[in-house]
Amino acid sequence: MPDVNAQQAQRLINFATQRLGRVEGNGECWTLVNNGFQHVGFDKPASTYVWGRVVANLSDAQPGDVFQFRRFEVTRRVTQPDGSWEEQTISRGAPRHTTILESLNGNMATFLESNVTDDQTVKRNDFGVRTATTTDDAGVRTAITVSGSFIIYRPQVAATP
Repeated sequence: MPDVNAQQAQRLINFATQRLGRVEGNGECWTLVNNGFQHVGFDKPASTYVWGRVVANLSDAQPGDVFQFRRFEVTRRVTQPDGSWEEQTISRGAPRHTTILESLNGNMATFLESNVTDDQTVKRNDFGVRTATTTDDAGVRTAITVSGSFIIYRPQVAATP
């Protein structure tokens, strides 16, 4: 089966963004993706938590790809030049979590996802997907530490005869 093209992938992203702030279906993370696939006509493999062709490298991920997280945790620590710091940790996948990639900029990604808070509404969230440390011109150091894993899937469409 052929991979979706950028225009088709954008239809999945549009489906999710139109539902921001609302509960989609039963509010589970996979329901947003599954309903999106049905709405835009993507092929859903029979296997549970499989959403298309595996994309081996994060650098090859594209908007509209589906990330399947497993016990994934991101800690972001920002240290000021005076030594003071703030730290935040987010978790995805206990044991699994399904999201739609909206954009990717280096190690930071924007995802469309549901069931990440008690209200189960669809949300747009940004977080690091690789361990990295940067220091800006003002001397502020940002360290992203990632644990757990994810699989990237490229949605597919049925081949036309």
